[in-house]
Amino acid sequence: MRNIVIIHENEEWLVPLRAAFAERGVTPNEWFLDTGAVPYTEVPDNAVYYNRMSASSHTRGHRFAPELTRMALTWLQQHPTSVVNGTPALALEVCKLSQYAALQQAGLQVPATHAVVGRDELIAAAERFAHWPLILKPNRGGKGLGVTRFDSLAALQRFIDAPEYDEPLDGIWLLQEYIQPKAPYITRAEFVGREFIYTVQVNTEGGFELCPADVCSVDDAFCPTTEQPAAGNEHKFTITHGFDGHKIIAQLQKFLQQAQIDVAGIEFIEAEDGQLYVYDVNTNTNYNQGAEQRAGVAKTGMGALADYLIKLAQ
Repeated sequence: MRNIVIIHENEEWLVPLRAAFAERGVTPNEWFLDTGAVPYTEVPDNAVYYNRMSASSHTRGHRFAPELTRMALTWLQQHPTSVVNGTPALALEVCKLSQYAALQQAGLQVPATHAVVGRDELIAAAERFAHWPLILKPNRGGKGLGVTRFDSLAALQRFIDAPEYDEPLDGIWLLQEYIQPKAPYITRAEFVGREFIYTVQVNTEGGFELCPADVCSVDDAFCPTTEQPAAGNEHKFTITHGFDGHKIIAQLQKFLQQAQIDVAGIEFIEAEDGQLYVYDVNTNTNYNQGAEQRAGVAKTGMGALADYLIKLAQ
């Protein structure tokens, strides 16, 4: 059996995955990529490399971790190694607009979106966009950071003029139409090895004024890896079978195949007219343990992931 190497920059997110491997008697190696060097002219170990790099790495002080990971994956992919979520997956992880383009190519509906660079360009761009309410979000953010709903041009102007205004990490703002949900939840479909595992509903009630698309990550209290959520949030995540066999699952698998993504959690929302809009692709997917326990799932997300990586290593 070959070695399994997990590429990451967040110790907390690895805790449940380590436990899943331990249950199977396997100890993976870990490559913490924050700073360091990539020995491009050397030959890497012929192992299974699983990329869990996140677009939100800068929020943990790891500003250039995705860039370093791209160099590492580029190196690994030049050799006979097995790379899970390689450079194409990382490219989509750090660029929401690229996600939308790839989703549309697979026949999926995404919210209307415009990209804007420049503080002074936002008002004119919003006038041209003409969708109210609208969502303003960073193209590269992670964890829902900087995502805000605006109901008027005046409100957006106040935000732009405020002293605490800060540019997105890559300088790109996205103006996005607000999708009024049919019911107060969004849905996240989990895939491992491009195989459908389950869907989880995330309740959006509780007073949030942000787009329901980002409610899962507005605050650390909603982190999907938290086994014991904050008081009052115990049932925010619920495993559902409402989309088992639904055509959107096959469409999402087509997207994963075309985009060369192996492992992902993909979020979508049902509008009042029944239309499904896909708005976020998470290639460093996590799983809500509390929801899995309540549903009594036969195989957990982390269990499926560990099994998949072990199979590749054999």
